[in-house]
Amino acid sequence: MRHSILTALMVLSLAAPAATQDTDGLPDTSLSGNFLPKVLETSAVHRDSLMDMIKGKPGLPFWVRTLVSQPRYVALASEEVVVSGERRQLFRACEAGRCDASRLVAIFSADGKHAVLKVSDAELGVKFFGDPTPDELVALAN
Repeated sequence: MRHSILTALMVLSLAAPAATQDTDGLPDTSLSGNFLPKVLETSAVHRDSLMDMIKGKPGLPFWVRTLVSQPRYVALASEEVVVSGERRQLFRACEAGRCDASRLVAIFSADGKHAVLKVSDAELGVKFFGDPTPDELVALAN
């Protein structure tokens, strides 16, 4: 029994690299199942896209301004979405303890270089950043 379990694990581990290849033979970068604090910590491209978009903009809740420096918010795992025929990464997050009152939806291009953002706050209203296209507005609304 133990031998068959070890054999099965070995077969699965050998099969795993093939499962992470897309049809072009390139590694498949998963756009779902990631968490915004970790992505912002490890990806300068994502971090710069987000910070460039919100830097100096009025009417942002404090927790959104400090997404990178003080990640004190609740973040759900990212979802892969398709916007205008392109794979994108959608993140949802909210202010800890105030999720009903202050939340955001962010969409990044697969390479992280393009981002759009919707911030909904009970006191400050709903604001969009990054000049979202009509298709991006639809994705931000869902």
